Formats: sequence, C-alpha cells, structure tokens
Amino acid sequence: MANDFFPPRPDSRPTIYAYQDSNPQYGGQLKVGYTTRTARERLDDIYNIKTPGPKPYRIILEESAMRHDGTAFTDKDVHR
Repeated sequence: MANDFFPPRPDSRPTIYAYQDSNPQYGGQLKVGYTTRTARERLDDIYNIKTPGPKPYRIILEESAMRHDGTAFTDKDVHR
C-alpha cells in the first residue's frame, strides 16, 4: 500500500561535478557538468585518449544532483 503514495525512484543517479582541465589555456578554471553516471566515466568520454600517465583533468567535486524533495538539478542550474 505504501507504494501507492510514493512514485518509484528512477534507476539513474543524477550527479553534478566540477573539474579542472590541466591544459594551460584554462588557467585553473573550474568546469561544471551533469551526468547520470560517475564523473570519471563522463570525463573519460570527453577526454577519449588512451595514453599512459595522469588524466588531463582533476575532479574537484562530485555530488548527487538530487534535492531533498526528490527533484534534480543540472549544470545549467549551477551556471545560472
């Protein structure tokens, strides 16, 4: 009966993240993104390079994008 009151939670896990690109042209700026996967999985897609050594980015923040009321926010909300 409790399921009648609460809608099922989606399988996705909205995540907000911030990272620094090691490219000098970005000068330590933070970039903000949103994904339903982990930040590392998303950034590995963006930086699709298979070379040894450290990744060309550093994740600074990775947090749930879910509010306490069950709604989610995106990187666009953070940019605003």
